[in-house]
Amino acid sequence: MHSSSNDYKRPSGKRDVLRLAKEHDVRFVRMVFADILGISKTVSIPVAELDRALEGRVTFDGGSIDGFVRGEELDMVLLPDPTSFAVYPWISGEAREARLICDIATPDGTAFEGCPRTTLKRVIESANAILPGVQAALEIEFYLFNRDDLTNSTHTSDVGSYFDFAPNDRGEEARSAIVAALESMGILVSGSHHEHGHGQHEIDLPHGSVLAAADQLFALRGVAKHVAARFGLDATFMPKPLEHQAGSGLHVDFRLAEDDESARLYFIGGLLRHAPATTAVCNSTVNSYKRLVAAWDAPIYTVWSQRSANALVRVPPGQHPTRIEMRSPDGAGNPYLILAALLGAGCDGIAHAILPGDPLVGSTYDLTERDRRERGIGTLPKSLRQAIVELDADPVVRKSLGDHIYHAFRDAKLAEYERYRRAVHPWEREAYLRIY
Repeated sequence: MHSSSNDYKRPSGKRDVLRLAKEHDVRFVRMVFADILGISKTVSIPVAELDRALEGRVTFDGGSIDGFVRGEELDMVLLPDPTSFAVYPWISGEAREARLICDIATPDGTAFEGCPRTTLKRVIESANAILPGVQAALEIEFYLFNRDDLTNSTHTSDVGSYFDFAPNDRGEEARSAIVAALESMGILVSGSHHEHGHGQHEIDLPHGSVLAAADQLFALRGVAKHVAARFGLDATFMPKPLEHQAGSGLHVDFRLAEDDESARLYFIGGLLRHAPATTAVCNSTVNSYKRLVAAWDAPIYTVWSQRSANALVRVPPGQHPTRIEMRSPDGAGNPYLILAALLGAGCDGIAHAILPGDPLVGSTYDLTERDRRERGIGTLPKSLRQAIVELDADPVVRKSLGDHIYHAFRDAKLAEYERYRRAVHPWEREAYLRIY
């Protein structure tokens, strides 16, 4: 399904936003921002307060947001990006809503170092000195499950596979509606289709600025859930919701402005060198590591290839400008931190001329331990705890995150892993309860 929505005019400033809000009879505006886990947070204001909001005079309690300020109350300031203004394509009762994506500042106007969006903007600014004009495209996989099946929360309305089409499939209808909703908000879609798993789908976003890619993924997750609910479905970006079905990934496709072969190789080298540490950010839940196994073309080794679908980095041959596809991330992570970590890693590869070695021919799953040792191929972390250890040891990725976010993210994820470690899972009861 390809986009034909080329007439969307993105607002460029305060006057455009006020005009569009009036033209679309907007009643409420959601001031949206991301916490360190990538969860969408919202302060809703009546449209009468929009002028004040655009001047950066709306505040919220930062002490109540995970990873912001703990143990004390501190007003944080919402700084909306006027170019992010979009009207939601649904009406809640009689009230039409719009949204503005916001950066976070402290009361004195200083950019807040714990804001993920500001962090990505900082990394992009640094990257421009080494790699001006870099762009990113995204391939986002997710599942649609029936909401009305109380006995089986992961029951799907189809048993389709890759590129299948069933005219009576609610998931197919819901995905088309999600695409239409995105396009009405000015988010162009380059394609969408059914994926490998039953009830699994993919939506692809075309190349654009790295910040726009993060904003669009941030929006897509919320739009998908809202639209799917209208079809009696739950949309989930959980990496591995079903044991015997494919996991859901987020393929990040970088495109360098100049087709410089040396820069391309060094960028790949940086992605591979720092992959163990970026995994903590790109695969940020305990469930992520159920997907990163030798099945369903999931990457498990730090190797690149031109053709292998299960390589960590894939560079399709014969394309200009060159695409560099990172295949390990999943859609449950923080879009801003994922792109900040990957862009920082790639640029470090260019800054230090890190070569990635020869591309692999064939499946990575066929590599023996000896093959990997002789070629210097590493393994991705096998757990969130292991990934955090790798993050701790990588100053480049830590610098990309910034000191505040690194510590807050690390603390939150270690606490999450500890809760998981202590939990008793149904598999354990089934395996051990009666035989011991």
